[in-house]
Amino acid sequence: MTLADSLMMILRIILVAAAILTLGCSGLPNPNVQEQADKLKEVNNAGVSFIYSTNDFDEVEIKKKEKLTPPDMATYIDEGFAPEHFCFRLKDKRPLPAFEQGPRYFFPARSFICAIPLKDSSVKDFGEAYPSLNWAAEHLQKILRERPDKFEHRRDVPDIPANNAGPSILSRFQYLDFRSGSGILFLTQYSQEYEPNPVNNEELTLVFQGLTKDGRYYVAARLAITHPSLPRGIDFTDEIKRDMQWRYLGRTEKELEGFSEESFQPSLKSLKVMLSSIYIE
Repeated sequence: MTLADSLMMILRIILVAAAILTLGCSGLPNPNVQEQADKLKEVNNAGVSFIYSTNDFDEVEIKKKEKLTPPDMATYIDEGFAPEHFCFRLKDKRPLPAFEQGPRYFFPARSFICAIPLKDSSVKDFGEAYPSLNWAAEHLQKILRERPDKFEHRRDVPDIPANNAGPSILSRFQYLDFRSGSGILFLTQYSQEYEPNPVNNEELTLVFQGLTKDGRYYVAARLAITHPSLPRGIDFTDEIKRDMQWRYLGRTEKELEGFSEESFQPSLKSLKVMLSSIYIE
C-alpha cells in the first residue's frame, strides 16, 4: 500500500468517525457517510500530493510556474519572485456576481495550493534572488518556533505569493500541521483602498502558509471561502458604513471568530483536512 493509499484510508476513517459521532448525538442514521468518502479525490504531481473533496471543488488544474527573479523584470516590484514550481488551482463553486457586471477592479478570492522550493542552485544568493520568499520563510520559521497568538500588524504575518494589495483583516489565526510540516492558517481579504471593501463572499480568503520539516519547501495556499452572514459580493456592501479607522472591518473580524467551522462554505473543517493531507516527497 502506498502512502497516498494509506492517507486516503485515514481520511475515510475520519469521515466515518465523524458520522458515527453525529449518529450518536442525534440518534438518526446517516446514509451519506459512504457518499462523502467516495467524493474524496487525490491529486499528485512532481512529488506533491493532497486529497480534496468534490463537495468543495469541482476540479483541480496543475499549473507550472516558471522561475522568476528580479533581473527578469523591468522593475524590482515583487510580482512573485520564486524558483520554478507547480501550483494546483482548485475550481470553487461559489458565484461571483460582480463579474456579471463586466470587468471590475477588485480582489476576488482564488483557490490554489503551491509548493515552492527554498533552494535553487542556479542562483548565487537565494535571498537576493527571491527577497520576499526568503523573508517569508525565515519569518514563518520564527513564528512556528515562538508560536505567538497575536501580531502588532496584519502585515507581520507571512503571505506568499506576492499580492498587489494588502490585508484588510486578520481573523481566526491558528496553527495547523500537515503531513510534511507545520504552518499557520487565517482569514483575510485584500485591498489597495484607504477604506477597503467590507468583508464579502467574493473576496474573503482562507490563507495557509507552511514549511516542510526538512526546510526544503514553502507551502502557500489561498482558498475561497464564504459565510451566509456576509454580503454576496462587493455590490452588496453599500449599506455598510466605512471609516478610515476600519472599525467596520474590526467588527466583522470578531464576528468571524465566533462562527462555527461548519457554518462556512466550504466547511472550514473540510478545508483544514485537505490542507493537513499535503505531502511532499
